[in-house]
This record gives sequence, C-alpha cells and structure tokens, in this order.
Amino acid sequence: MQLVGNDEHAALSADEFEKLMVAMDIGGAKHIAVAVSGGADSMALALHLKIYCDDHNIELVALTVDHGSRQQSQDETKQVKKWLADLGVKQEILTWVGDKPEANIQDEARRARYNLMGEWCSENNIKHLFLAHHQDDQAETFLIRLFRGSGIDGLSAMEKIAELPAQINNKNLPKIYRPFLDLSKKKLEHYLLTIGQKWISDPSNKNEKFTRVQIRNLLEKSDIEGMNAQRLASTANKMRRVRSLLEEMTAKAELDYVRYNELGYAILTNDFYLHLHEEISLRLLSNILRKIGGRDYAPRHQKLEYLFKNLQMDEFSGQTLSGVMLSRVNEKESYFCREINDIEKEINISKSQQLLWDKRFLLKAGKNSGKVVPLSTEYIKIINNKIPDFKEKLNAFFDNYRLRDRIVPSLPCIIDHNGQVILPNLLIRELKLVELDGFSVVFKK
Repeated sequence: MQLVGNDEHAALSADEFEKLMVAMDIGGAKHIAVAVSGGADSMALALHLKIYCDDHNIELVALTVDHGSRQQSQDETKQVKKWLADLGVKQEILTWVGDKPEANIQDEARRARYNLMGEWCSENNIKHLFLAHHQDDQAETFLIRLFRGSGIDGLSAMEKIAELPAQINNKNLPKIYRPFLDLSKKKLEHYLLTIGQKWISDPSNKNEKFTRVQIRNLLEKSDIEGMNAQRLASTANKMRRVRSLLEEMTAKAELDYVRYNELGYAILTNDFYLHLHEEISLRLLSNILRKIGGRDYAPRHQKLEYLFKNLQMDEFSGQTLSGVMLSRVNEKESYFCREINDIEKEINISKSQQLLWDKRFLLKAGKNSGKVVPLSTEYIKIINNKIPDFKEKLNAFFDNYRLRDRIVPSLPCIIDHNGQVILPNLLIRELKLVELDGFSVVFKK
C-alpha cells in the first residue's frame, strides 16, 4: 500500500458530483451499493457517494470482493474495511472461492466480481450498483479492443447506465451506474490527496504481462499527438452513437422480418437480406441467436458471416450455431430453435421463487417446488399416463413434427418432490389441459 498521486487536475468537488448524480437518474432510491476495491477511483466514488447519500437520506453499502489471489488480499480488504468504517460507510466483503484461473486472470476476476456483487444486490433488493470506471478506463478499453480487431460495438464507449453483465441465473439484477466516465483518474487522485485519504495501489497494475497495463504504459509514454485518454474516450463516444443508430435500425428490421413465439423459438422471413444492408442483416441474425440460444454474447463475426451466406443459398437445409438449430421450413420461412443438448439439465426451484431458466424463460414457481428440467420424452410419457390424449393434443397443436420435436424438449417443466410433472401454463393453455395446474413461464425475447 502506498500513497500516490499528483496535482495535475483540479479535485472533484461535492457540487460537481451532485451534478453528475443528476444524470444518473436514480429516482427515489433508498438503498444503493458501490463497488470498492480500495483503489483511488473506487475510494473517491465511495467518499463522494457517502456525502451525497447523507444529503439525500439514502443508505449506502460498499461491496468489496476478496479475490484471494494474492497473499496481501486479506490485509488489503481489512485496510479498506477500516477506512470505510472511519468514514461511516457500511461494508460487505464478498469472497471469490474456488480454483483461480491461470490464464485470462483479469477477465475472469472481473466476471467473478460482477457475479458476486450481482447476487448480493439481488438478495438484498438493491437496484443501483455504482462503479468507478473513469475516462482512462474508457481509453484503455478502446485501444485493447482496437488491437483485437473489434468492430463498432467493441469500440463503443461504456454506458454510464447499463445492465450488469453478470452470468448468473437471476432476473432481479441491479443496473450499474458510472458517474466518473468523463473524468480523469488524476482528478480523482487529486481529490483524495486534498482530503488526506490514502488508497491501495494494486501491484498487478504495474505487471506488464497484462495487456491493460501495457496499454496504460503506452498512453502514458506516447508522444503521438492525439494518443491520450481524452481523445480516445471521445472517439469511443462517437462509436457509441453509431452503435445506437445501428441498434435502432436492427430493432426495426426485427419487427419487419422476425416473429418470436412464446414457446421460445423464432421464425425468420427468408428474403430478409434482400431488403437490408448487410450490417443490419448480420446484427439481426446475431440478435436472434442470442435470444433463442440464451447467450450473453454474439457468435464470432466469421461464423456469423458464414451463416449469413448459407441462408442466401437455395439449398440451405440447416445449421447449428450458438446453441441454436436453424432449419428451412419452406421457401418463405426458416426456424430458429434452441439446441436441446445445450440446455442445463437440472436446477432447483422453491415455492414463490422466480428465476431465469436457460436465460430464455422467466419462471415463477408459485406454490410449486422441486427441480426444473427440460420437458423430455421421459416426462411426456408420465403425463400421457395421466392424460391419455396428451400426445394427440401435442401432435395436433404442432402441424410440423420436426418443429414439435425441437420445441417441446426445449421447454421447462417442474418435477416436484413427489415425482409429479408440472407443465408451464403457456403449454397448458395452448393444449387446453384444463385438468392440470401449472406454473408461470414467460419467454424473455
């Protein structure tokens, strides 16, 4: 631990921070959380939020993740705890347990942090999680992605308000708020120096085996005109505006050429590419694949382009990509269905619990409890023993048996503690199974 910093930028004042918070638009929130590692940026955010929350009658809690990846982690966590206690900020320490990765350490650590903080906020019904990303982070991320060959989406600036990118089965996640994105790190350090607040300098921030550190050093040492955080962050913001336009155009294309079914599949008009720019066509396919495949990210661009070319061929018969099975039904339409073998086999659910199953369906257990599993042939036989005409109704509802055999096993059912099979309400309704009780399922398209 060491005190570092200089007096290059004017310290961030409470009045300036108040204006930044207006843009955050947190409404009448009574509880918010802030991620605090102990570094300069997160300590500055915690201190400013403490002042703001005291003035606005908001309860603030700091979330600190103990990665356990370095011997000093616990000592640093204790030091952060003392600092926060001295400031009157409540703290929760979240521990990353389990084996640690040997490669992509910083990326995996970031995912672990998001997951841990997302789970804690969800369990404690906190909807606003503040992060201390700043202008220098924007610039570094831009260059990292530029060197990796990213397109417009990858080069776009981080949003000040965004969804938490946690990879957990939970629909009640907080949004993330980044009030410092237009501020330099030096401005934040100067604020801490002004009030005499120390912070932790993570030694990994000087380890040049990490790409981000190499980029940071490049920015600090470069004499090239325009190679600075302000200019690069500005370019990233311009990319963000272009991305926003493309997303709007893609959303309109989805309305025109895609139909999503509540049973979790999509139907695409085959000649969509004749009416759209190639970029919008590719984004359209990416959106469908993410929604039907329950994916957080789009497939690699090369694979997406390969699919796009295949869909333009008259002899296209089918393809599997990103957990989605594609098939051409007729000359006018193609189906996108969930790949059955890619679905999680079992997940527990309790009475009144809500969860996001397969990242596609929002489930509400109601009075039911047990395990959520795909509606396989085994469970269909059990239902058919109870309702002899169940298969007949199922076959009558799906006029295409190939579609039936792909859709039904991709739907969730609950197996209760007595071994009873409980169907989703949407299937009960469509098949008019009035004698059955079910559970609520909504396709998250």
